[in-house]
Amino acid sequence: MGCVLFFDGACRGNPGPMGIGAVLMENGKKVKEISKHLGKGTNNIAEWSALIEGLKMALAHGCRELEVRGDSQLIIRQITGRYSVKSENLVPLYNEAKRLTGNFEKIRFKWVKREDNAITDDLSNRALDSRG
Repeated sequence: MGCVLFFDGACRGNPGPMGIGAVLMENGKKVKEISKHLGKGTNNIAEWSALIEGLKMALAHGCRELEVRGDSQLIIRQITGRYSVKSENLVPLYNEAKRLTGNFEKIRFKWVKREDNAITDDLSNRALDSRG
């Protein structure tokens, strides 16, 4: 696949201040990134928000085929349908992410180890450090 999206959300306290990070790669090169502070919420909200912002970034860049990589097993298993989303506050985020995935010709989700997602972990924490 030509486009690869890495995403991560971070939360200081749960709930607490949230930050997100996402990196879009194309043919092995970084083409775009996001590092954004989102206010207060939970870690799961931060993870879903990072995925959504990353999907929007990939669509805006013109990616038609996308491999999405994240270190949250829960999010990867929920978006692929292995687990259901039961928390009422997460259902709208799940629905938004699913809606966005329908815009790609081909999309694949892959869980990666935290150390293989270090760049987005750094971006989400940098967003938390720079808030204020």
